[in-house]
Amino acid sequence: MFIRVILLLLISIELKAQPFNAAPYLGMGNTGLARQSVYSIGLNPAGIAGLTNTNVALAYQQHFLSSEIQSQAAYLNIPVKSLGGIGLGVNNYGIAGVSTLSTIRGIYARQFGRQIFSAVGVNYHQFYVKNYGSDQTFSVDLGFQLKVLPHLLIGALIRNISSSKYQEDIDQQIAREIGLGLHYEVSDHLSLASDIYYDFRNKMNYRGGLEYAFDRRFKIRGGAASNPLHYFAGLGLIMNKIQIDIASSFHPKIGTSPQISMAYDF
Repeated sequence: MFIRVILLLLISIELKAQPFNAAPYLGMGNTGLARQSVYSIGLNPAGIAGLTNTNVALAYQQHFLSSEIQSQAAYLNIPVKSLGGIGLGVNNYGIAGVSTLSTIRGIYARQFGRQIFSAVGVNYHQFYVKNYGSDQTFSVDLGFQLKVLPHLLIGALIRNISSSKYQEDIDQQIAREIGLGLHYEVSDHLSLASDIYYDFRNKMNYRGGLEYAFDRRFKIRGGAASNPLHYFAGLGLIMNKIQIDIASSFHPKIGTSPQISMAYDF
């Protein structure tokens, strides 16, 4: 068990500045700041401001060398007519019963006109290690999106604007970063995305990806990200109101992290 805890802590150091993204975003190079779907609850909350239907989604991912290291996530988006939209999200990363990083997220999103989308997200974080205790704290995120052209969206995110952190003796951090991204639909078949992040430890992270839709039902995705270097690939299948996506990240040294997600549009 001690070895499992050490492995988890080493891997989480790599992941703490890269919060969990669901398969449609993961497959496109872990991008998504300028995309709009129920999965935006876990990334840029402004991405749910323009949604008109209620959506629910689930996601599950295995990480790197061990099938015991897992992430699970659930999302719920509820439009409230002219008042905006409400989003709820839960995600958990770690080894069950050994060590976990958990986040519960509540979002209020609002659309202004046809071009501007904004949101505020309040997050409850908990870090737990068996026999070593736990700590909890809150953080606040701000998200924005601007529709520049009918097929071009720009997104911005300020994560942890509250500068929240765990206690001094907790070897984990809550990411503080600013992100800027774009999503461009080149045609009915091809979409491009690019995100850039700056965290307050003076690191930049660049991400890029693409999605090709053979038709409205089947899509393939690919992308890459820097710092550390990752590659990504994924597939998407839409069947009426159900969307199923699979994706994986590929780390040159540690290995692959496959994920599956499923969303339902009411």
